[in-house]
Amino acid sequence: MRRRRKGALFGGAAALAALLACAPLMAGTAAAQTAAPGVPGKAAAPESMVRIETVRLGALDMKARHVRPPDAELETLLIVHDTLGAYSDPLIAALQSALAERGLASLAINLTLGVSGREAPLGCNVRQTHRHRDALEEIDAWTDWLLGQGLGPVVLVGHGRGGAQAAWHLASRAGARVAGGILLAPTGWTPKEADAEYRARYAAGISALLTRIAGLAPDAIVENVPFLHCGAVDATKAAIESYYGAQPMRDAPTALATDKRPVLVLLPEAGAAGEEAETARRLEALANPAVVVRRVPGADAQFAGAAFPAMVEALAAFARSAALNP
Repeated sequence: MRRRRKGALFGGAAALAALLACAPLMAGTAAAQTAAPGVPGKAAAPESMVRIETVRLGALDMKARHVRPPDAELETLLIVHDTLGAYSDPLIAALQSALAERGLASLAINLTLGVSGREAPLGCNVRQTHRHRDALEEIDAWTDWLLGQGLGPVVLVGHGRGGAQAAWHLASRAGARVAGGILLAPTGWTPKEADAEYRARYAAGISALLTRIAGLAPDAIVENVPFLHCGAVDATKAAIESYYGAQPMRDAPTALATDKRPVLVLLPEAGAAGEEAETARRLEALANPAVVVRRVPGADAQFAGAAFPAMVEALAAFARSAALNP
């Protein structure tokens, strides 16, 4: 493996915007040949490049899919999946293959979600004992593992909720270990929008739910509770409060407001409603010069179809500029 030449981190919105202007960001551009998730014929990364890594954290085994091309630099993109997902999610799997084609190494982690050795998405039929903020400690552990292997700098990549968790980690725990971040349609949180979305999906409001469980012990099981995208599950009080209680740092715009590392945020094309649209509006209004926010024409929240190559090209252009050896 070759080490990238030494240099300063790529900083500043103006400089980063100028760089990305050179990268195709038009859906269907001829310059971006990578197929989108779900398109037949898209080749997976060769097995010789792929390893399933295992790291122990407390009583839990954490799993990650490590894709490292033979000519890759030492920098590594640490990828965090969306809600209850896994490294097998179509977007994550396709992204790792596309990055490998460009000579970029990636480590797509599976958050344990309270399940040791978890390798598949977590089903709604499983008791939910995990907390949103558990991701911070697990990202910490994988970052330390990569650096302990001599693989760095590390750039965080997060999709959806994983983007919000990556933003929180950048703002509160990353320190000098992480060079920057790339967030794909990260989620946001405000009390008003979160309650409106919960009511639209489940009729009752969040405040009623939190009041109902207030007197319970943290590990008490609440049965048949509407939770995340699951209609009704058994979940601990701690899990419910972690995802629905007041915590401004669950909000990607809030977490990104002051961090000085370079961050690229890629958003779907305008057209979403509710909390997703409000989050996008607040991300685009950020005054932090280290954060660049761009819309991907034709993209939905999964960056599927013709928008996928444009997203990959912008992501790769940023990674090659931000992930430099200090």
